[in-house]
Amino acid sequence: MFKLKWLVASGFAAGTLFAAGLSVAATSITASLWVGPKHPVAVGAYDPYVAELKKRDDFDVKYFQGGALLGAKPTLSGLRDGIADVGMMAMTYFPAEFPHAQLVADMGLSTPSSLAAMMAVSEFNLLHCPACLQEYQAQNIVYTGTYSTAPYTIISKVPIRSAADLQGKKMRVPGSLWSRWAADVGGVEVNVPSSEMYEGLDKGALDIAIQAIGALRSYSLWDTAKYVTRVNLGTYHSLSLMSYNHDTWAAMSNEQRRFLLNDAARAGVDATLQYLKTDEEVLAKSKEHGVEVIKAPDDLVKQKADFVEGDVETIVKDSKEKRGIEDPAQEVKTLRELLAKWQGIVEETGGDRDKLIARFRSEVYDKLPDDYGV
Repeated sequence: MFKLKWLVASGFAAGTLFAAGLSVAATSITASLWVGPKHPVAVGAYDPYVAELKKRDDFDVKYFQGGALLGAKPTLSGLRDGIADVGMMAMTYFPAEFPHAQLVADMGLSTPSSLAAMMAVSEFNLLHCPACLQEYQAQNIVYTGTYSTAPYTIISKVPIRSAADLQGKKMRVPGSLWSRWAADVGGVEVNVPSSEMYEGLDKGALDIAIQAIGALRSYSLWDTAKYVTRVNLGTYHSLSLMSYNHDTWAAMSNEQRRFLLNDAARAGVDATLQYLKTDEEVLAKSKEHGVEVIKAPDDLVKQKADFVEGDVETIVKDSKEKRGIEDPAQEVKTLRELLAKWQGIVEETGGDRDKLIARFRSEVYDKLPDDYGV
C-alpha cells in the first residue's frame, strides 16, 4: 500500500508551528486526472487545486493529466492501492463496487439544472447516504463531492422538431437511463463509444448523438451534424471529483483536511460552471458552422417529463432487485427533494459563483466533522 510520504520542510510552516518556529512535514500528494488539459474538470477544478497546494508549505504535489499516470477505469485500483493520492472517478464504470452510485446516475433525467444536480448529489452522498460512503470506504477511498456535466441534448443530422421525428432514428446515448428514454420515443440505440460519434454521424450509422452542446466542438460534430434540439435531457453527475486514498487522507492534520473539503466545494462549482461556459461558447459559434438551434418542442418536453415519472418504478425495481439496495424508493425521494432544494438556491443566488460556493459550504461541508473520512 502506497503510504503518506513526509518531507522535512525548512523554515516556518502552517498553523501553530509557524509561531513556534518549528519545521513540519509536508504531505506529498500525487494527483491523477484521466481527462486532458482543456477539459472543464482540469481547467475548473484540478488546475486551481494544484496551484493552491503549491502555495502552501504543508503540501508537496505532483500532477498528471490526460491519463499519463492512470486511465479512467484504472483510477479506482490506483487510488485504492496508493499509486495516486487523489483522482476523479466516473462511477458508472464501477457498477459492482458502487451500486448506490448507479441509482444516482439513473436520476440523470430528473435534474433541473447542472448546478442543482452537482450540489444535490454531493449533499446526498455526504450527509444522507451512509451506505454510499461505506462503498467508498470498502475501496480504501474517501469521497468529497461531485460535479455535473452541462445538460445533454439532441445533436442530429436531420431536424428534430417534434417527438414524432425521433421515431426510428439511430441514436448514440450516454448510458442505460438514456437507452430507456430512446426506446420510449421509438429510437434505435446504436452502441458506439463517444470517440466514434463523428464517424457514425458522418457515414450514416447514426442520426443522433445525445450529448452536451460542447460536443459540437470537442468532437467536431458540427462538421457533420447541423441541428441541435435544445430539450434538456438531464446531466451526468454520478462522479467522485476529488477521490482520496484513505491512508493519505487519514494521515493529514484536521486543518489540512478542512482546507481540502473547503476546496472540494469550490472545485465542484467551478468544474460545473466551466462545463456550462463551454456550452455557451460553442452555442455562440454554432451559426458560423451552419448549425441550426431548435427550441425544445412542447410535445418532446412533455414526453420527457412523463418518462421521468414513469421511470421511477424501473429505477426502484432495478436498484432493489439487481443492486441489492435496501430502500431505493426512499433514496429516490431524498434525491428529488434535494434537487428541488438546490434548484431553489441556484435561482435565489442567480447562479452567482461566490454565493453558490458559500451556500454549498454552509449547507454541506461545514456540517462534516473535522475527522470526516478518517
